[in-house]
Amino acid sequence: MPHGTEDRGQPSRVPGSVPGGGAPVGRIVLWLTLVIAVSGAYPLAAQDLFLDSELSLKRDYPGSGPFTCPDVIIPGPPLDGERVQATQLASSADQALILGDLDRAATLMARATELDPSSAELAYRSGRVLEDLGDRPGAIDAYCRVVAIGSVDETAPDAEARIRTLAAARWAGISDAASQAFQAGLTGADASRLAEAAESFGVALAEAPDWADAAFNRGLMFDRLGRGQEALADLRRYLELRPDAADAVAVSGRIGQLEGAYAAAPSAGTALALGLIVPGAGQFYSGRDIGGLTVLSLAGGAIAAGVLVKDVEVQCLVIVGAGEDCPSGQVFRETVDRPYLVPALAAAGGIALIGAVEAFVKARRRGAAPGAAPPPASPAPGEFRLAWPSVSQRGVRVDLNFVRVTF
Repeated sequence: MPHGTEDRGQPSRVPGSVPGGGAPVGRIVLWLTLVIAVSGAYPLAAQDLFLDSELSLKRDYPGSGPFTCPDVIIPGPPLDGERVQATQLASSADQALILGDLDRAATLMARATELDPSSAELAYRSGRVLEDLGDRPGAIDAYCRVVAIGSVDETAPDAEARIRTLAAARWAGISDAASQAFQAGLTGADASRLAEAAESFGVALAEAPDWADAAFNRGLMFDRLGRGQEALADLRRYLELRPDAADAVAVSGRIGQLEGAYAAAPSAGTALALGLIVPGAGQFYSGRDIGGLTVLSLAGGAIAAGVLVKDVEVQCLVIVGAGEDCPSGQVFRETVDRPYLVPALAAAGGIALIGAVEAFVKARRRGAAPGAAPPPASPAPGEFRLAWPSVSQRGVRVDLNFVRVTF
């Protein structure tokens, strides 16, 4: 510098810097993050277990009209070994009938139809045994399976006639009060008044304690309300009353899902604390990965926007033209300012707080929200697994897994 003076020249912007208070893209990212966080638009409840039931209401009650068989899914033919075993079991059931042991005959026929569910003959013979036992609903289900499968002989027409006869007497023991309460439950369920519907089905069940469909419908309402323990009790009661129901497999599957969900209920306080420490950890801890990833990505996006949006000012020792870079070795001072860093950190903190409170409310509302999933079984040879982030608790110890690869 001549004469010992310091000529700083005009400031020169570094390529990629953010002139004028922030690039448009950076501002869009930041404000979108803030708007989404404040509006609560992220789908924290996207994995709500209690709304994902494939079961549907039972709508048959006294005076509802002619009986209609439920939809029956007929699987493909069994393996040859299973068919042979089913035939042997049916023969053993015939011998039990000769000896007058109806219970054993029914058990053997149930196993035979389980091995070969595509056989109309076995379903018909099972229906006859159940009819002799006085199990009217089970016999109707068996005959409905015969009709669904079809038969080239007289089995299907006879099954249809027996269905009509049994259906005419199926309302024995169902009072008018129980029927009216059941109908009110259906009306409430169709109007999405789930609590009211559950109460009405409960009245029907109190009037007719052995009405399996009333127990099923109340269990389904409890399921959709998130009252899983009560749903479990009613669905189990339904299977006790109707062990051979056409939808027994689907109901058993739902019971298994609920049992797994309620096996390890997380603490609402733990969900809140984890959510305050790590954004989204409360959702991961409760087994709601999509909600956890959403909160984590929103908080991370806010922080990233605050870090990436910056003003860079370079003071050069020589005068440079507008838009030109300061030559290498002529930089006197470089100043970096991130004007949105504090608001971004505040937004990330707000997102974490909202997520933590949401996780707390969900866990407390359910009473026993889904906890950490049990350890998965060992993979088969050649199988590759990539697990989601997860949070689990054992006593005072908290385990946080970001990525788990199993092979």
